[in-house]
Amino acid sequence: MNTLLPIPISRRLAWNLLALVALALTAVGQTTPLQCLVNSGTTPPIRQAEITAPVGEIVINCWGGTPTPAGQPVPTHDIQIYFNADYTGRTTGLFTESLLLIDDPSAPQQVPCTTDPSLCTWTGGSKGPNVFQGKVLASNAVVFYGVPVDPPGDSGQRGLRIVNLRINASMLPVSPTLIPTPVLANVSATGIALINGTDEIVGYVQDALLAKLRNAAGDATVTSPNGVEFTSCTPVTKQRLANLRFSERFGTAFLKPNWTYDPVTGVPGTPNSQAMTGTIYNTASAFYNPNFPATNNLNKAGLADSGTRLQATFSGLPPGATLYISTVAVTYTDGVPAPNANGLDEARLTASAGGAFAPVAATETLDGIPVAVLPIDKGSATAVWEVLKSNPGSQGNLDFPVWISFPGASEGLGTATVAMQLGPVSSETGASDTAHVARFADLPTTLPLLTAPSTCSTAPYLVTTAPPYLPVIVDGQTYTSPKSFSWQPGSSHTLSASSANVTGPGTREVFTAWSDSNLSVRTIVAPQGSATYTANYKTQYLLNTTVTPAGCGSVTLNPAGSASFFDVGQTVAVTATPSGPCYFTGFSGATITAQPTTNVVMSKPLNITASFVAAAGGTKPVSVTPASGVGSKQNFTAVFQGAQGANTLRWVQMLVASSPDGGGQPFCLVHYDVPGNSFWVYSDAYGFFQGPVNPQTPSDTLQSSACALDTFNSSPAVNGSQLTLRLRLLFKTAAADNVYLRTLDYFGTDSGWVKNGTWTMAAMPLPTMAVVPSNGVSAFPYFQANYYLDEYGQQGSLPRGWQQFLVATDSTGGGQPFCYVHLDRAANMLWMYSSDVGFFLGPVAPGAASTALDSSACSVNTAAASAGAGANFSSDLKLPLTLKAPMSGAKKLYMRIMDELMRDSGWQQVGTYQVP
Repeated sequence: MNTLLPIPISRRLAWNLLALVALALTAVGQTTPLQCLVNSGTTPPIRQAEITAPVGEIVINCWGGTPTPAGQPVPTHDIQIYFNADYTGRTTGLFTESLLLIDDPSAPQQVPCTTDPSLCTWTGGSKGPNVFQGKVLASNAVVFYGVPVDPPGDSGQRGLRIVNLRINASMLPVSPTLIPTPVLANVSATGIALINGTDEIVGYVQDALLAKLRNAAGDATVTSPNGVEFTSCTPVTKQRLANLRFSERFGTAFLKPNWTYDPVTGVPGTPNSQAMTGTIYNTASAFYNPNFPATNNLNKAGLADSGTRLQATFSGLPPGATLYISTVAVTYTDGVPAPNANGLDEARLTASAGGAFAPVAATETLDGIPVAVLPIDKGSATAVWEVLKSNPGSQGNLDFPVWISFPGASEGLGTATVAMQLGPVSSETGASDTAHVARFADLPTTLPLLTAPSTCSTAPYLVTTAPPYLPVIVDGQTYTSPKSFSWQPGSSHTLSASSANVTGPGTREVFTAWSDSNLSVRTIVAPQGSATYTANYKTQYLLNTTVTPAGCGSVTLNPAGSASFFDVGQTVAVTATPSGPCYFTGFSGATITAQPTTNVVMSKPLNITASFVAAAGGTKPVSVTPASGVGSKQNFTAVFQGAQGANTLRWVQMLVASSPDGGGQPFCLVHYDVPGNSFWVYSDAYGFFQGPVNPQTPSDTLQSSACALDTFNSSPAVNGSQLTLRLRLLFKTAAADNVYLRTLDYFGTDSGWVKNGTWTMAAMPLPTMAVVPSNGVSAFPYFQANYYLDEYGQQGSLPRGWQQFLVATDSTGGGQPFCYVHLDRAANMLWMYSSDVGFFLGPVAPGAASTALDSSACSVNTAAASAGAGANFSSDLKLPLTLKAPMSGAKKLYMRIMDELMRDSGWQQVGTYQVP
C-alpha cells in the first residue's frame, strides 16, 4: 500500500542532530563569520615610576562576515580593555583621551564622534565618524561603546586602532631578572569573535632613571656615605659642591615636549601634530590631532602638559646655607663645566614641578654657568628641570652642578641628602580631569650630599629635634631647632617638647622621647664641656575619610588611630557600612575598590571617599522601550541599573506574559548572563532554559512556544551603572501581555519582577509557498519551489527546519504512487521517500551527482538540483524530477515547511500536474 507516511521519529531526531551539528559549521559557499585578531602595535619600554605611562597601541584586524547592505545600519560593538595596572588616561567627565580609530584614517580624514556613540552610526555604503572616545569602565579598564564595525567580507579587512592608553606603571615591580615585567592588556568585544586578546603585551616596565652624585669636577662618583665632607668650621662661599647626574637607562626615559618654548618668557609654541597612526614620535605627548574640536577636550587628547621633568629635593641643609643650582644642563671638559650645546640633550630650570613651564632666570654666573639661588625652608629646597631636547637613539646624561655657601658658626645637622627622581611627583594615582601629564610616583634615589660639623658655634650646648626645625621650649622661650646656648656649667635649665607638631597637610610629628629622657618636660644641669639634647619625634599621616551622600553610611578604621593619624608604614583596615535604604558602591581616592573592607598602608596622607546610593537608585530595572505597542516582531531596549555598577549585575531578564507567573498562557522569557555574556530563552516545550548563545552570534535555537530571540541582532551595552539590552523578538502567538523586567546583583539584591510596559503580540505569519510551473504536462518536470520566509531567517541566523515537495493524488498519498522530496535546511541535504523500501533515501547534497534518490515512482537529478536563498527573503528549491509510469495520471502539487520558528505549515496545495 502506497500510503504517505509521516517522517519517522528516529529520522526526525537524526535530522535535528544534523542541524545542530551544522550550526557549528560554516556551510559550503557561506561567508566566513566576522572574526578579529588582536595585536599590540608596539611594546615600548615603560618608566616604572610613571603614573601616566603611555603603553603601546592596540590594533584589532577583522575579516569575514557579510557586509552591511546599503542603507542598513552597521552593527555596533563595545570594545573593553582591562590592564594589569590601573588606567590613568586624562579624563573629561565621562570621556577619556583614549581614542579608537577605524581603518587608520589619515589626519585630515579623522572625524571624531562628538556626541553619544549611539548617534554616531554608520550605514551600509555610508561611513560616519571614525574616531571614538573611550570611557573609564573600572579602575583598570577603559571601554569604547557603540563602535560601528561593518564586516568587510572574506576579501576585505577592517582595522581598529586604539591609541592614548595610559596605565599606572608604579603598581608593577621592576623585574629582578633580565626579562622585564610586561604590561598586559585583555581585550574583549561584544558580538565579535576575537581569536586572541588575552594577555596582550603592550609594554615592558623598566627602571628609567640612574641618579648619581658626582664630584665638583664631574669626573667621578661620590661614594662616601657622608657625601662631600666639610672638616673645619670655616665659612664656605659659593663653593662648587658636587654635580647631580640624571642618566637614562633606556633611550626614551627623557622625553621632550612636542612644542618649543620662548627662551625668555617660557611661553609654549603651538604643539606639533602627531596624528599619523602607527608612528612613534618620541615626545612626551602621544597621538595628538590639533584639528579636533574642543568637545570633550578632544583637541587635548594625547597632549602632555610638559616634557619629562627632573626633580632634586635637598634636605638637612645646615642653617644659614645658600644653595646655588645650574639653570641649564652642562658638559664637563677637564673638570670645567659648560652649558650643553651642539645637539646635546638640553634641560632648563623651571619654577615648580607641577605647574606650567616657567624658566627661572639666572641670578648670577658661577664658573661660567648661569645659576639661580634655591629658596630654602627649614633646611629643604627643591630644584626642577624640564627636558627640552633629547635623543631617543642613545642613553643620555643630564648634569647640573651645585654650589653652596654657609657661615662657619652654623649649627651642623649631620649629613644633608638629595633625593633625585622623575617628576612631577603626584598623589593622584588614577584617571584624572586635572592632574599633570606626565606625573610620577614618589620613588626617589636618596643620596648623601654633604656633612657639616655637628656644631661650629662658640655656644657648646645644642638643643635640637629629630627631624630638625621643630620647635623646642628652653626655659619658657620657644625656639626653632637646632639652637645653641652658652650656659654656665652647673646651671639648671628646663627643656620642653610639644606632644605633636603639624608639619604639612595631613602630616604631623609626634614626640617619643628626649635622647636621654622619656619625659617631654625635664630639667637638665649643664655639664662641663659641650652637650647635645635631642627631642625625637615620629612621623604620622592623616587618614581622612568622607561619606557621600551624607547620612547614607559610615566608615570605621581598625585600628582607630589617634584623631585618625597613623604611624608611617602602619596598615589600617577601612570598612564602609551602609545605613538605611542605601547600598555601598565603592571606595575612591587613595584606594579604588568595590569591596566594603580594604587595607591601606600609611605611606603618606590619604583621602578616601566611601560612596553609597539610596535604594531608589540601587539595583533595579529602569525602563523598556517601546513601553507599549502591537506587532509580531520588535526591537526592544531594556535598561537595568546596578547599585554598584553595571558590572556587579549577575543576570537580567525580560518577560512578556499575562502575569509574572505566566498565567497559564504561553510566555516569552529572555535571560542574559552578564559575566558570561550570553543569552538564554526559557522553553516551555522542554521545561528548561535553552542556551547559551553569545550576543550578535548567528543562531535560531533560543525559542519558546511564544517567541524566538534573534541573537544576531541582540546585544548588551554598559554605561556606568546601567546595562542596556537590545533584544529583537519575534512572536508566534497572539496575546495581550505585560512586559516585566528583573535583575539580580552579586550582593544578593533581587529586584523581583517589575512591570515596565505592555505588548500585544501578533503571530508571525506562516511562510507562503509557490511553485513554477504550477501546472503542466511532462514526465521530466523542472520545479522551482519558493518558500517565502520572514527576514528572521536571513539576518545572520543559520538555516533551521526543513522544506518538502510532494507530487501525489492527495496530501496523504491517496493510496497511489507519489514523489516525496525532503530538504534538511541545516545540513543542506536532499532526501526522498521510497515506498519501495519504506524509508527515506539519502542524503545527497544539491548539485552533487548521485543516483541514490531513485524509486519506482520517481527520481531526482541531484546534479542539477539546487537549494539556497532567493530574493525577498525567499528560499528556493529547484528540483529536476523524472516521474515514472506508475505516476501516470492527474496529480496535485503540494509544499510544506518547518520554518525557523519551528512551525509546521502542513501540506498546502500549490498546483496541479498531468503525468503522461
